[in-house]
Amino acid sequence: MKKILVIALAVIMVVSAFALTACVQPQTVTGECMYENSHGTKYGVKVDVTVKGDIITEVKLYTDAETGWVRTSSPMPEYGWTQEKFDAVEGAYEAFLNKFVGMTVAEVNAIVATATADGQSVTTEGWAITGGTVSAARIIVAVQNALSKLAA
Repeated sequence: MKKILVIALAVIMVVSAFALTACVQPQTVTGECMYENSHGTKYGVKVDVTVKGDIITEVKLYTDAETGWVRTSSPMPEYGWTQEKFDAVEGAYEAFLNKFVGMTVAEVNAIVATATADGQSVTTEGWAITGGTVSAARIIVAVQNALSKLAA
């Protein structure tokens, strides 16, 4: 009889643990990285990051129309931004955002990236969008900013 009771309690504990894990509700938090250059142009990104438990399940990037900022330099040949380069960077955003999916909050927060308020110092270590290091840094900083707002 005692063995049956012990087994029944063990089964109840295991089922309860799975039920509690399944009940973890996802949280969506918003983060941004924006700065204004010396010409008055506002550059930046704004993201919604969805986290379930400690795992990132989705990152949504706001459009320029939604923020009123510029994500990527528009085609400006005088600065080396051809239409082809612009299109390549814009097209790389989705794949870049998907890199975060499945990562833990700690893993994302360990990525080294900076984007200063004046836009003069932008770096990433090991994470980049080909031809878009500045864009990559802004996205990383915005995602980290969002994660800092998670409820405990």
